[in-house]
Amino acid sequence: MKGCVVVQTCDAYAKFWPGFAYSMRKYWDFSIPWPIFFCNEDAEINFREPGYVQLRTSQGSCIQRLRRILDMLKDYDYVFYMLEDFWPTDRMSREMFLGLFDIFQTNRWDCLRVSTFMPSLYKAVATSHKGILEYTKDSDWRFSQQAGFWKKDFLRSCLVEPAESEVTHKTSLTAEIACNDHLRRTFPDAKIYHYHYFWYPISGAVWRGELSEIGKQIEVVMNIESLLSSPGGI
Repeated sequence: MKGCVVVQTCDAYAKFWPGFAYSMRKYWDFSIPWPIFFCNEDAEINFREPGYVQLRTSQGSCIQRLRRILDMLKDYDYVFYMLEDFWPTDRMSREMFLGLFDIFQTNRWDCLRVSTFMPSLYKAVATSHKGILEYTKDSDWRFSQQAGFWKKDFLRSCLVEPAESEVTHKTSLTAEIACNDHLRRTFPDAKIYHYHYFWYPISGAVWRGELSEIGKQIEVVMNIESLLSSPGGI
């Protein structure tokens, strides 16, 4: 049973990729033995960081491109899915990552989200595993593009196109809502769990094509550290 990390992005966000790579370099443990696939439409990767394999999906909606990504990953049974506009601000260690995956795989869950738990949005109950909650059947956002482990085939089976265009609304939330409704109707007994861990800003570093306030702060620090590490310094 093999797993990989999927980072989905789009060419329109290419100007934000160096910020993502910077945050990953600071906080992601690259000894985690899962390859990281950086998935965009057509553009070349514009950062020079080891540890990434580029997958080009060509043009299409968020859902169309995610289907293509999963179809290309024929050798993998599990994915840790991430969006590129969520920049890590805390450590993701090998021990934590593999420990969570072991619980996820052993219990044969369909999804284990790894992000901040928000009681105002989610309904869940405690489990015997410290820090892990189980979503109730009537909870909103049982499907989400927040970071998390998925059975690859189950994730693909949840994907449906929204009735309203995400391009029109300039957000992928329409796709998440459609997929969530589909999951609730089609897979009411799906095993969806959540590990509460604040390792990236829940609102993201980028929102609708612009840096959020936290994204701006991270970019400032990135630029300062780049200047300090240059031969001339300040």
